[in-house]
Amino acid sequence: MLLRFGKAALLGVALMSLPAHAQGTPEQRAACEDDAMRLCQQFVPDIDRIKACMARHRAQLSPRCRVYFGGGRR
Repeated sequence: MLLRFGKAALLGVALMSLPAHAQGTPEQRAACEDDAMRLCQQFVPDIDRIKACMARHRAQLSPRCRVYFGGGRR
């Protein structure tokens, strides 16, 4: 649990260090943070690589997050 919290905190810091347009809205971050950690944690803190990874794993994203990657709700 501590390791998961540490990586989640690192992702949060990485997101906050980017310009607002690169971070997405607070709603997008809330919807996708768990998916990012589950599917793409090896790319933290590189936001561009995280986004690319999540786009590749679109079918595995939660419905809340998938709407931000063009997959809509399924």
